[in-house]
Amino acid sequence: MKNSLSFGKYLKQLRLKKGLTLKELAGLAGLSPSYLSRIERGKRNIPNARFLNRLAPHLDISPQEIMIAAGYLNKKADEPVLYEKGGNENSPPFRREIVKDPALHAAFEEIEPLSKDEKEGLLLFLKAIKLRRNKEK
Repeated sequence: MKNSLSFGKYLKQLRLKKGLTLKELAGLAGLSPSYLSRIERGKRNIPNARFLNRLAPHLDISPQEIMIAAGYLNKKADEPVLYEKGGNENSPPFRREIVKDPALHAAFEEIEPLSKDEKEGLLLFLKAIKLRRNKEK
């Protein structure tokens, strides 16, 4: 996707294809219906990866698919897309930090097929590691 308007249209198409209202999708993903509406209308920038990962399972697409549509990843999964502020016309007008390490990208691919509970458990484990590391400093 090239900009927030075209991404918003894509998101709306997916939502309508699933037969969901804005309010229903927002509720399922734990988001504000007004925020989701502004994204669909191109009034907000393309959301961050965390937001997208909350939407993907309710739209029957993989996190990788929605990340590609948002411009976070190239279609070739091992090539992350980097956007710089003031980039070319194909890049959003804001800076994004994208996965640059191929090993980390491989980890994302291993995580994708996990169940929601397994992903939540993994997230808690990662938070515990971070907390322990911060306490050691």
